Amino acid sequence: MIKTTLFALAAATLILHNTTYAADKLSRTHTVDVTDIEEIVIEGGVGSMEVVPADGSELIVELEIEAERNWYGRSRDIDDIDIVVNKRGDRLIVEVNEKDLDNVELHWHIEMPEVHRTTVNLGVGQIIAEVQNTELRVDLGVGEARITAASEHMGRVEASSGVGRASISGGNNTINKRSFVSENVQGYGEGTNDVDVQVGVGEATVALRGH
Repeated sequence: MIKTTLFALAAATLILHNTTYAADKLSRTHTVDVTDIEEIVIEGGVGSMEVVPADGSELIVELEIEAERNWYGRSRDIDDIDIVVNKRGDRLIVEVNEKDLDNVELHWHIEMPEVHRTTVNLGVGQIIAEVQNTELRVDLGVGEARITAASEHMGRVEASSGVGRASISGGNNTINKRSFVSENVQGYGEGTNDVDVQVGVGEATVALRGH
């Protein structure tokens, strides 16, 4: 009986240690008119990011902030975390107001109007983006970047992974350079906008679609 009780207690302790408690979440939404903006810069931090095309001249940024609780039931206070939008001339920078993002995960949904240049920076996570007629630069530290764009708008396209894989589909004159751990792919669309997708560790893919 004593052995059975001890076994039950040990099993319960193991389950407790491997339980992930429900996360605390909150959402922020900001809408910005970008009529006079030439470049939009998104500083994502960590987490996931989805970028979709938007009609008109309004940038819509929805951010879900998530703080996971530990097995003690404690979680980080996220009430003060919000989106900050700064305009510097014809450049718009979107970021969060908190630099310390330990134990915080950000989930971005961005409706992006057409501007001349778009820059997306993310430290760790996933970027899935469909972009319009824009020059594009994506810089991801660790994770996966999947970009879709119209071939008619895009000129020189480069996808690179320092440790991992890179690929371009739908491009012309594609050249693939693969080393032991890294891969770099270059190709061309039918337009003039450059696309540069760089991933430190992980996967970088660009798909150019036709008309």
